[in-house]
Amino acid sequence: MKRALRLLAPYFAVVIFWCIFSNAWLAILGYHAQAILWSRRTLSDLRRPHQWQVLWLALPAIAAGPLLYWLLPYITRVELSLWLTNHHLSNFSLLLMIPYFGIIHPLLEQLHWKQLREETPIAHFMFAGYHMLVLHSLLTVPWMILCFVVLTISSFLWQLMTAKSNSLAAPVLSHVLADLGIIIAAWLSTH
Repeated sequence: MKRALRLLAPYFAVVIFWCIFSNAWLAILGYHAQAILWSRRTLSDLRRPHQWQVLWLALPAIAAGPLLYWLLPYITRVELSLWLTNHHLSNFSLLLMIPYFGIIHPLLEQLHWKQLREETPIAHFMFAGYHMLVLHSLLTVPWMILCFVVLTISSFLWQLMTAKSNSLAAPVLSHVLADLGIIIAAWLSTH
């Protein structure tokens, strides 16, 4: 039961705060509050990895932002700025989301999912799945399917990085590079 609640933590936050109240900030803060509550891991999981070459696996994530910026006009079903505004992410609020989503979110998300990935392979699909609740009103179906596949593979790779380096440093770096690029691409696309 406890594992199921941990797996569903982002779903609860997204359904209530994103889908019902259309508020991105409440959704991410609700998710992170649960991640902190459920996580038994500490920041010591971020210790220096034993194999620094694993950090090189994180670098391809830097392509996420530029790729998204280029693809956005072709993959969305609604205007991005309208979608963001509908979820209380415009102007200053979106600007504040850049460091939060780009730095704090990846750290808390990796801490939350690390143990779940070790416990069950279902965690990879659950990780990817909650993102679909966020993206369903923005992306067309083929791109949602591709995003689900990419996020599932990313989750598997993050588990592999963690196991190889005995640290969350590489997965967090990879996640930071991807999410920071994605949120900056969204901001640039609306300005």
